[in-house]
Amino acid sequence: MDDKLHQQEEKIQRILERIKALPTLSVVVARVIQVVSNPLTSASDLSNIIMVDQALTAKVLRLANSAFYGFPFRIKNITQAVSILGFDTIRNLALTVSVHKIFTGDDRNAFFSHQEFWKHSVGVALCCSLLAKKIKYKSHESAFTAGLLHDIGKTFFEQYMHDEFVAALKDSAERKIPLYQSEKQIIGIDHQEVGRIMAEKWNLPHELQAGINFHHHPEDEQEENVMATIVNVANTLCNKKGLGNSGDTVIMPLSGDARALLNLDEKAEDELMAKLDSELNEAQAFFNMTSF
Repeated sequence: MDDKLHQQEEKIQRILERIKALPTLSVVVARVIQVVSNPLTSASDLSNIIMVDQALTAKVLRLANSAFYGFPFRIKNITQAVSILGFDTIRNLALTVSVHKIFTGDDRNAFFSHQEFWKHSVGVALCCSLLAKKIKYKSHESAFTAGLLHDIGKTFFEQYMHDEFVAALKDSAERKIPLYQSEKQIIGIDHQEVGRIMAEKWNLPHELQAGINFHHHPEDEQEENVMATIVNVANTLCNKKGLGNSGDTVIMPLSGDARALLNLDEKAEDELMAKLDSELNEAQAFFNMTSF
């Protein structure tokens, strides 16, 4: 038993070392994240950083001019985009463009579709933003980011531990248990913890790390319990709706505590999902980023 435990600990340590060796976000996006959190940063400072990367600039402008934001005029340059949309939204757009490359790829098995996974992630992000606005959370943009990245750990498993991840996907489906439990048993660590480590490596704020790390059990997070609960509820509602596919076939019921914290009774849930449907129709640019 001791040998088995020792082997498991060594395996987890190798996984952690592999995560730390992963390439970080692009230098430009990492810089954007850093300066947005600095109250002394000016719009000109942020614009100049983004404009260094022409491809990033073009994609951010395409999203800014999409139906999702619905401006009656065309945003012509990054300086204008920063001025109109604000720092947090620009950070989110830059991060969305950057992580899209990580989330997408060739499908290597029948259990995990990158396109459906991206659709789920964007859906959860939009739902998080709506929930944050509903309860007047301090930043609906941060909630969007946490929702977008909540399952980022699965991308690591799919790319670097493919066979074991497929085994976990199969085990979860066959035994009808949450995927994170199968990951723990087969891999030794779950996608929440892996995602948190990746977010830490990228120097993302603590509230985003908490939203990623505790989105299946927000009651375990005290300091950022609201963020973790927002992501938990959004993830559950999107799975319930069948929006994309996260690889998790088990839909856990929302807890009474989560509903109470977000003031989400059945009527409020129906209203929220109607708003989400409307936003999904306007967010096609986010779903079709491979055509950029």
